[in-house]
Amino acid sequence: MTDIRIMTFNVRGAPPEDGVNIWQNRSALNVETIRACAPDVIGFQEVQIDNLETFKAQLGDYAFEIGLVSNRSDKFLFNAIFWNPQVLACESADGCYLSRTPDRWSKDWDSGRVRVANWVKLHIIDTELEFMHVNTHLDHISEQARIEGSRVIMEQLAKTRSDNIPIFVTGDFNCAPESSPYCIFQEHGFVDAYQAAQVKDSSRANTFHGFQGDQFSVNGHAAQWRIDWILALSGMRTVTTKAYAVVRKAAPPIYPSDHYPVIADFEIDSK
Repeated sequence: MTDIRIMTFNVRGAPPEDGVNIWQNRSALNVETIRACAPDVIGFQEVQIDNLETFKAQLGDYAFEIGLVSNRSDKFLFNAIFWNPQVLACESADGCYLSRTPDRWSKDWDSGRVRVANWVKLHIIDTELEFMHVNTHLDHISEQARIEGSRVIMEQLAKTRSDNIPIFVTGDFNCAPESSPYCIFQEHGFVDAYQAAQVKDSSRANTFHGFQGDQFSVNGHAAQWRIDWILALSGMRTVTTKAYAVVRKAAPPIYPSDHYPVIADFEIDSK
């Protein structure tokens, strides 16, 4: 058995309009939060150049793949994937645009932004174990774009995963559990780490908080704001979810991001 800790984290980028939570004020807490969790793999969303420069300097012991750029031509965002090279080695990397033309910069289905999925094939050092890590960020406006984008991811994985290795998917899905995109992943065998760890829905289930922390109003429906997921698909190796947590580290009024990072611990069967 081999254990892997995976994080998903929408870092909000580094826009100048975030008041007290501009990147210069929260970058140290952001990195501190990541360090405290010690993930083996991180799927970031909304990384901008300022974020990337901080991570390169302060998470320099991680290797990374920036992947395809997303958002819009005047404001590029990266869904970067970072991994611990003491534990993992990257064998290949690729990605696609979530559109009818996944091989080129494009958007469809009334998507508000160009959206992408990036992935890396990772090998666990000193073992024969391999897995894919897919990282994405579905559209914030169009439900149809979220649905069709999820289908594009499934189509691309069907082409890529000829060796039937396990797959982990991280991302900001901009929709609630039990939504159509969520069901698409479930229909293809993906298991939500939150459910697999048997976490009970509560007022602390939300992963988005808009820099409000515990004051974020969810009107009694915190699960609807659990929009950052970690999903797992077993293949020739069985993947078991061991633990799940929403990391609510903060120093109000400063927060690492307007999303909480999520971590999940998995066990991959080596037999």
